[in-house]
Amino acid sequence: MGDLNASHKELRSHLTTNANGVLWKTFLDTKDTAVLAGEHAPTHVQGGRIDYVALINMPTYTAETFFVRSLLSDHFALETTLPVQSVSAVPRKHLKVPPSRMAGLVVHVVAWYAASQGSFADTEALYDGLLHTIEGFIAIPRVLARAHAPRQWTYATEPVIVNCQQTLTAYQRRWQLNSADTESRDAMVIVARHLTDLWQQERKKYWISFLDWVYRTQSLRNVRNQVNRVSGKSRQQV
Repeated sequence: MGDLNASHKELRSHLTTNANGVLWKTFLDTKDTAVLAGEHAPTHVQGGRIDYVALINMPTYTAETFFVRSLLSDHFALETTLPVQSVSAVPRKHLKVPPSRMAGLVVHVVAWYAASQGSFADTEALYDGLLHTIEGFIAIPRVLARAHAPRQWTYATEPVIVNCQQTLTAYQRRWQLNSADTESRDAMVIVARHLTDLWQQERKKYWISFLDWVYRTQSLRNVRNQVNRVSGKSRQQV
């Protein structure tokens, strides 16, 4: 919307006032993607404040413009009605990751982006790569532990470490099947480094907790049993 009196002869101010209006009217006249609402007819408000309503990048649309006179002041407003057509919704994929694998998904996506950043031609390529990476992670089957071989808990069974190990195994498998897959190779190196950092963090956290427990206990037998349990030995072994 704009005051285009300077370019409208019928309003008796042609090329005498409003230099901005002259430039705006010139733009509308030279651009095929810009049209004026109401079949190029000016919409004049007393006082010459608003004369036209322009539609940019919508040359095939027509619009009906009405003045809103119910404002509680001496101001005015324009109500423009544009005809629109409903379009069918674009189908979207629904992906689901269980909470137990969410940490692994984050590691997987971070490793992929670190190895691939800078190689995307546009935003669409980035989104396609991200979707492919998430789908690939979901498709990786989880290796279930054998029911007849229960293991005692250690820091190696922390979900964040287990998920990272599974991600590393998946990249290793892909690279072994195709040695020319540099993306999998680079991601494998990044995940391996990340796994090393996770090991160090969890190991430190675990032993700090363990030493605190040793400090608070008064039974040497309990301490011995705890050490044997962590190392995988039976209670009869020292």
